[in-house]
Amino acid sequence: MMSLKNTIYIMVVLSLLAISVPASATSLPTDHQEFTYAATYYFNVDFYGYPVYFPSWAQEHVWDRHVLGYERDYKEKTTFYPLGQYIAGRKLPETMDGYDMVYLIEETIEYGRPEFDGNRVVLTYELPDYEASYYGIEEMKAVIQEEEYDGYIYFEVITAYPIYGPDVAVYENHHWIN
Repeated sequence: MMSLKNTIYIMVVLSLLAISVPASATSLPTDHQEFTYAATYYFNVDFYGYPVYFPSWAQEHVWDRHVLGYERDYKEKTTFYPLGQYIAGRKLPETMDGYDMVYLIEETIEYGRPEFDGNRVVLTYELPDYEASYYGIEEMKAVIQEEEYDGYIYFEVITAYPIYGPDVAVYENHHWIN
């Protein structure tokens, strides 16, 4: 049986350890909050002069699929933003946060190479070297869709995700391929 003195000693040591261990700079809930806030209130990009919106259902899809890894086993291939999250037993690098995700999605829409497919546009963006080395993402892809309401044309984000880079994790056919 442990004495009261030993119990107090252990509690003091554990308290000191808890104080001296630095906390993570960000957390996944914080990143999610930043992502949804920026995507809802600060997302501001045009495509060929038409406004682009990032609806909440698309925000949810991007976060759930390309950050949390939902449906990774039902799809042939999924790539992930490097936010330091754990997915399928693997810890991903932490080179960006939720605000950075929205920024890169805007950059992809603004500067990406468009491929038109009916009312959908697939945009591929090769990040400049300084951004690629900072984020660990060399190429991004975004899919937007043309919509019309009462004669007013606009676009909506359907999805956006990293393609490759040193910190982009790729899950394919039920296992990690990098």
